[in-house]
Amino acid sequence: MNSVAFLVAAIGFVLISVFVFMNYPLSWRKDKLFVTLLALWHLVGTVALTIVFTRFRYIAYENIRHEICRTATLFFVSTTLLAMFFLFRIIYTRTYQFILRRTGHGPKNTHRRISDRRYQTVIFILLSFGIALAGYFNIDFLKLNTYDVEVHAESAESGLRICLVSDIHAGSGCYEYTYDDLVEQINACNADVLLIGGDLFDETTAENDADNFVWVLQTIRQPKYGIYYVYGNHDGLMEDWVPGAKDAVLKAGVKVLADEMVTLGEDIQLIGCLDPKLRAEDFETLYARLQPDPDKPLIVLTHRPKHFREMAALGVDLVMAGHTHGFNIPHFFSTSLVNDMLDGLKTYGDMTAITSSGVGAWGFHYKWPAESEVVCIQLHFNGTEE
Repeated sequence: MNSVAFLVAAIGFVLISVFVFMNYPLSWRKDKLFVTLLALWHLVGTVALTIVFTRFRYIAYENIRHEICRTATLFFVSTTLLAMFFLFRIIYTRTYQFILRRTGHGPKNTHRRISDRRYQTVIFILLSFGIALAGYFNIDFLKLNTYDVEVHAESAESGLRICLVSDIHAGSGCYEYTYDDLVEQINACNADVLLIGGDLFDETTAENDADNFVWVLQTIRQPKYGIYYVYGNHDGLMEDWVPGAKDAVLKAGVKVLADEMVTLGEDIQLIGCLDPKLRAEDFETLYARLQPDPDKPLIVLTHRPKHFREMAALGVDLVMAGHTHGFNIPHFFSTSLVNDMLDGLKTYGDMTAITSSGVGAWGFHYKWPAESEVVCIQLHFNGTEE
């Protein structure tokens, strides 16, 4: 995160914190002990957040990294959720009062008790920290999700098994013990080709995090058609964050596709797209430049799930993406509005789109209710339908 983005995010979070404080019961805000404890929690949480996004990769001890990341995650998620709950309460209260004025009825005694700010705030706090804790532990359960996809194009190949991993975010979003599970799930897929859908590294990645992923590449059962990788929006500055990381990944056998096309097996065409943040041309222009055979299977690996309708119109059979991290509360507000889909499988005419919720997460060690996943895709080539 650059300095300008960090400053904007910091100002926004300060405003959220002020909003949360002003919505605590007045009696609590007048209590010196409560205010002192709250100020201490916000101070510790703010320091932890700052370290995660500015100094995290320089911390050598894993236990310290875990504690800082845990504090930052619980602080950010719980505070954001509290702000949401308080906002919903304001909307509900004003709507209820409006209805009472219109109908001329007074509030019932049961509603007076339910509407007590103290009761509501206690419930909101318990829910916020409960969800934050659930997400903190849930992200560590890495699952293998499998899809069967019919491709209506002729191929000399009888089928193709793809393993897709994305958004590892080696660093604060992916602890070192996740890599053992990652090897296990990749091997369980037994794929012909391994595809990495971007955001392997980010600004929290340390040298040992990069080494952990190189170990994964050296340990897994090597796929028949190799390993391909497209850059995500956080990968563009990987050499600034972890010098030598890119070379280490390449030496481990990974091939980067930067708006390029390769052929898998006899005739399966794979296009790897640069992230729109790094790309100068749109997909239609890229397609015209690469000139894939329209009669042969065409699959696309990209980072962000965007422009899927344009890809379907051009005859793409399968597109795979990541970036969104799935449906996560409260983050889904920012991802669902700007992408074509959040996660899972969706069809666009004859094209199948699969978006992975990813292995890790950016900045915060948190994922709920989304799951951490490795995706296994079995392609079947049936020829053109009559």
